[in-house]
Amino acid sequence: MDRDDLYAQLREFLAGLAAESGREFPDRLDPDDNLFDLGLVTSFSVIRMILFVEDVTGCPIDLADHEPQAFYTLAGIHTLVASQRQEESA
Repeated sequence: MDRDDLYAQLREFLAGLAAESGREFPDRLDPDDNLFDLGLVTSFSVIRMILFVEDVTGCPIDLADHEPQAFYTLAGIHTLVASQRQEESA
């Protein structure tokens, strides 16, 4: 899965989270927008998002290996997945 595909999958997932919580999903979501600051992800829903990322990428994410800030943005999540894949192939 390339970066743009991951971003599209995450945007769709986040739109679903927003709908569940009665929040409005922004018309534009940039890769560096903070998902927590926008109210799209909370301390409760971040686990669902991580499980979703693992599911769509097939890449297990070890939370002990990553700082929480890695999950703040779409770009951060992509970087995390890319680094995890690099570690797996090494």
